[in-house]
Amino acid sequence: MATTVEAHHASTMTVEALLGRRVRYQKHKPGKSLSVERVPAGFFQIESIHRFGNRIVVNDGMIVMETAPTVMERRGRIALLFPTGEELYFYYV
Repeated sequence: MATTVEAHHASTMTVEALLGRRVRYQKHKPGKSLSVERVPAGFFQIESIHRFGNRIVVNDGMIVMETAPTVMERRGRIALLFPTGEELYFYYV
């Protein structure tokens, strides 16, 4: 008897697709390539995303990423996955 397993599809996008979204910090897996020290506790809007070489700066330094992440969206949650193994998760409205 064969069993069918449905895979849950997560859509991928670039970090620029987050521009204008209201998000709330959920959690992160820390490391040296990601700084989230200035992230507020409640919901906030992503108002600016600037690239300086490989570095990505969100909201004038609120979030600083040393490398571009893979960005995935699924069921009200956004995951930023970095090649260094670091991770950052947001809920969005």
